[in-house]
Amino acid sequence: MVMKNWFKSAKASESVFINSWFILSVVISVFLIVLLAWHLIYSNNMVESFESQELAIQKVSGDLLRYTKSLEMAANMAAATGDLKWEIEYRDYRARLSDLFETIPELVATSEVQEEIDSIKIYRGELDEIESRVIELVARGEKREAADLLAGWIYTRNQLNIIISTERLAEGMNEHINQRIATEKRMTTVLLWVLASCMLVLIVSWLVTINIWRANVKKKQEIDAEVKYLSFHDSLTGLYNRAYLKEKMKSVDNAENLPISIIMLDFNDLKMVNDTYGHGVGDDMLVKGAALVKKTCREDDILARWGGDEFVILLPKTAEPAVHAISRRIVEQCRNTYDEPIPVSMALGAVTKDKPGEDLFRYFKEAEDLMYSHKLSESRCDRNATINALLKTLADSSYETENHIRRIKDLAILLGEKIGLPESELDRLILLATLHDIGMINVPEDIFVKAHFLTEEEWVAVKKHPEAGYRIARSNKGFSHIAKEIMCHHESWDGSGYPAGLGSSEIPLLSRIINIADAFEVMSSGRPYKKPMSMEEIVLEFKACSGKQFDPALVKEMLEILENKLNINKVIGNYN
Repeated sequence: MVMKNWFKSAKASESVFINSWFILSVVISVFLIVLLAWHLIYSNNMVESFESQELAIQKVSGDLLRYTKSLEMAANMAAATGDLKWEIEYRDYRARLSDLFETIPELVATSEVQEEIDSIKIYRGELDEIESRVIELVARGEKREAADLLAGWIYTRNQLNIIISTERLAEGMNEHINQRIATEKRMTTVLLWVLASCMLVLIVSWLVTINIWRANVKKKQEIDAEVKYLSFHDSLTGLYNRAYLKEKMKSVDNAENLPISIIMLDFNDLKMVNDTYGHGVGDDMLVKGAALVKKTCREDDILARWGGDEFVILLPKTAEPAVHAISRRIVEQCRNTYDEPIPVSMALGAVTKDKPGEDLFRYFKEAEDLMYSHKLSESRCDRNATINALLKTLADSSYETENHIRRIKDLAILLGEKIGLPESELDRLILLATLHDIGMINVPEDIFVKAHFLTEEEWVAVKKHPEAGYRIARSNKGFSHIAKEIMCHHESWDGSGYPAGLGSSEIPLLSRIINIADAFEVMSSGRPYKKPMSMEEIVLEFKACSGKQFDPALVKEMLEILENKLNINKVIGNYN
């Protein structure tokens, strides 16, 4: 449910992001396209306008020179012919020239152009004075004086200055127009590059967005596939799960698939494996056991993990003989599996439905009952295999060797028989002697090989083993009846022991017996950090600890056993 809600939230966020980006990118794209189109139209119009201005400037420059020459000609003709009609021509060209001066700033309004216009006006003003004087002289009939004025240096100089200034004016205006055209072209080029860069960024962004969208779609597909897979598969073993098997049982339960068989399997001692070696080892055992079972199944068989340590095989179109053959193969495979710390062992129950009209789930319940019956019938055999596996693991990691356990067991039997324990209690005592230190499996191995006394932290780790042994024993029905005795075998008579600080009769009798037997074995055999003690030292130690660590009544019985050398030799060999 959490994954589903997360996926919906992620999908909604992704949708908002994609839609927002889509709208934004469309708006940006439209804006850029409109801006580009507008600027292209604007630039084209501006260039056309500048080109028109350039033609107009060329015309103005020509008109300026033409009107200047026309004024000169009118003045000369008036001086030469004495005909005053040229005065009319003169005044007409003068008016045109004046209008022309007013037109120039409208084309190009710069300070340089204005300076040249002012210069031409000054030169034109001086010429106007001379030409006006010439017209007056002609009107009085003084043609010679008029011709002399026109041929004079001042008149000629001003004409030359007007021509030069006019050329400069034309060049300045053309240069200004050309600069405007070049600027507009540069601006257009820059804008085109900017727009092209923006479009490129937009395209790249689109590509990134598309890739993100494709990645999200792929991720969504992967999540969908994973959710679908996990909804019908067990995450640990990879097999089908309970939900899938229930649906499959409904779809398979029809006459076409008869006979339909069911095999129910249960791993033995999985809880004890988890308590002893950790859940990692237990999970490995489940995975390997599931692979073992799957290898024995046929292609059309449906194997599922029903829950915990239980598995189910659904076998459509499978008669009873074939089911029993498959069951035997599974049992045989379990017996041939030796790579686990605890042997792989399973209890099986198999049933076959061969008649239509009956509920398949009723047969499932029958298979489960048969499995538990098989589990009970095989428990003693499985218990022996489990004990051997636990002891092997313990011997590999500590000083709990076979001889060590045998000596404790022999001495415990001597003490138990001497105080008159019944057979049932002697059986429990033997099992307790075998498994009393089973909790040592969880103690770090390097502690057992130290050649000097343990540190406080190491003693804390060692003192946890009775409780660990209690949990291990409680997890196995074959050992649960000695679990309390395992936890109490290091309690002391005076209450100074561990783990609970029990005292006197609060400590189970069998635990008190194992406490004495274990102490004798340790004192007689020694440890890496402690030399073996002599018999005299052992006797003195028991007497000193009577009523403190040990039950005084049991110590008395123990000392009587030790007085008989035959008993000592029976326990530890020819002791000297």
